[in-house]
Amino acid sequence: MHIVGAGLSGLIAAHIWPNAQVFELSPSPLAQHKALLRFRSDIVSQATGIEFKRVKVRKGIWHGGKFVEPAINLANMYSKKCLGAIEPERSIWNIEPAERFIAPDNFYEQLVDNCGSRIHWGVDYQFNDDHCISTIPLPVLLKKLNTESLMTPVFNRSPIIVERYNVPDCNAYQTVYFPSPMHSVYRASITGDMLIVEHSDEPFGNWLEELQEAFHIFYMETLTQVEQKYGKIVPIDDRTRKTLLFGLTHKHNIYSLGRFATWRNILLDDMVGDAAVIKKLMRVNHYDVFKESSL
Repeated sequence: MHIVGAGLSGLIAAHIWPNAQVFELSPSPLAQHKALLRFRSDIVSQATGIEFKRVKVRKGIWHGGKFVEPAINLANMYSKKCLGAIEPERSIWNIEPAERFIAPDNFYEQLVDNCGSRIHWGVDYQFNDDHCISTIPLPVLLKKLNTESLMTPVFNRSPIIVERYNVPDCNAYQTVYFPSPMHSVYRASITGDMLIVEHSDEPFGNWLEELQEAFHIFYMETLTQVEQKYGKIVPIDDRTRKTLLFGLTHKHNIYSLGRFATWRNILLDDMVGDAAVIKKLMRVNHYDVFKESSL
């Protein structure tokens, strides 16, 4: 089994398929995911053997200099800020305290170490109709296979800027949503003593003052700033999306796994269940091949 892509999705998949070889275009490990990384269950922890921390997360919406309740106008502002379009059921609607599971800060590095020599860095993988799992973005794969056509949808995405800060004397788990279009921050979260600030654009406006007032934190030490090319994705027509994925599987033996590979807003938690579905599909396909070859 081959897995294409050594981001978080590909590396988690490599733990689910422990004998698979992983192929990555980047020449060396690159922890690109620096945005908020929380899990709703410990299913990924069980799949990878990496211990997560169970916490209770408090959430709120900061707008107009105060905390407010969810509302349609705020949800639409938040969606426009994140995606440039109004989409339903954004996370801002739910601000109830929630149990979450926190991966260690070196989660990516641990995944890489666990996979060891199974990862082949600096490889431009050539899809040759052998069975494989793709975790690379769907539009990138379609272009690589030269299967784009007039029927191929427009894949809109929004890159994000992520800043990380250390907050002294802090051990909290909190998230604040910022729907206001007057500055660039749309979400900020404290995970232990780490403050993760997510910008929908290059930082602008009075975001720092808003952030400090919302959290009542006035001193923090800058750690990193990175840009995530695939930060947020805008959904496409679901029938079209499923048709594309079906074609990749049945014409090219490519099974798509992960948010960007399937182009839908799912959590990393969902990958484990999706992987189980792929395993069933592979067994069915292998049976069909065997049956036809025996006729």
